[in-house]
Amino acid sequence: MTARALVVVAYVVLALAAVALGLAGRAGRLGLVSVTAVVDSVRVSRTGRLVVVLGWAWLGWHLLAR
Repeated sequence: MTARALVVVAYVVLALAAVALGLAGRAGRLGLVSVTAVVDSVRVSRTGRLVVVLGWAWLGWHLLAR
């Protein structure tokens, strides 16, 4: 297995884990809070809104700039 394939597999595993945790949070299992609830609680303050916007900008730049 090449290093590139290993990195791709690692990202796929992380993405699947994130989806599974998100679904568990939405279903109320394991005492997890949904991603929406976390983002809503962060957006209450001005600093939180700035962090959310910067996070989206960083994600968009790294996913769409190429």
